[in-house]
Order: sequence, then structure tokens, then C-alpha cells
Amino acid sequence: MGNLFRQAGTFLLLYISWVLFTYSLDLQELAAGFAVSLIVTYVIHNFTDFSVADYFFNPFKAAHFLVYILVFLFIEARSHISVARSVITGKTDPAIIKILPAFKSELGRALLANSITLTPGTVSVAIDKNLYVHCLNYRKDEKIDSLFTRYGRKVFS
Repeated sequence: MGNLFRQAGTFLLLYISWVLFTYSLDLQELAAGFAVSLIVTYVIHNFTDFSVADYFFNPFKAAHFLVYILVFLFIEARSHISVARSVITGKTDPAIIKILPAFKSELGRALLANSITLTPGTVSVAIDKNLYVHCLNYRKDEKIDSLFTRYGRKVFS
């Protein structure tokens, strides 16, 4: 029953979008939009895995994801300052480090790798059971993935 509501919602969203984008109430346009919306709804619901969509439309997970985005922006700003300082002073301490991701899901590990790569001064080099990261400024006392993992667990646990 839930799948039927999801399909009907998808169809209505597509059809309303068609009508708004074509900006025409001509019978041929409406019929074409109806047919295209039906076909696209069929394709979407028969060839798409909705487990990720169901996961993200959980309001608690969405709230935690927004917190994760704010943490990511904080880490990114801090990294920009660190890279700018390295460029100005010319002092770098590059290293490739191995991180054992705390995430069991592939989606969680991919989020961690992408978040690390998007912050300036770090690049995810390889990911399997371990994540290998190249750092421009490596400090032994700082764990690169600590904040990402702490807040990412609430999203991907």
C-alpha cells in the first residue's frame, strides 16, 4: 500500500511539474505530460533502490544531517585557514595516513571519504576497509576523521 502512495505521489509531482514547465493547458500537452509522467514513474519505481531515500526522509536523520553539514562547514573554514597559513609560511608536513572508518555501510564510508577530500589540504587516496588520506599538514595529536565520525554516526547509524 505504501508503494502505491509513493508511485501516485511521484506521478503527481512529475505531472504537475510538466504542466508548470510547459505552461500550457492544451489537450495535446496535457496528454503528452500524462504519458511521459506514467512512463517515468514506472521506470523510477521499478529500477530504483529507495532504501537511501527512505533513510534520508526520516526527520531525525535529516536534522542530524543538517548538523553534520554545519560541522563540515566549520572544519572546512578551519582547514582553509590552515592551508593559507602553510602557503604564506611555506611550512608543510605532508603525510599519508591510514584511517579505520567507524562506518559499516558503504554510504557512510563514502560520506567520510568525500567530506575529507572536500576539506582543503586533505585528499582521500584509497578506500577499502581502511581509508588512506594524504594530508598537507599532519599533526599526530589531531585525528582527521574525529568530528566527521562523531556527527556522521548519528546520520548513518
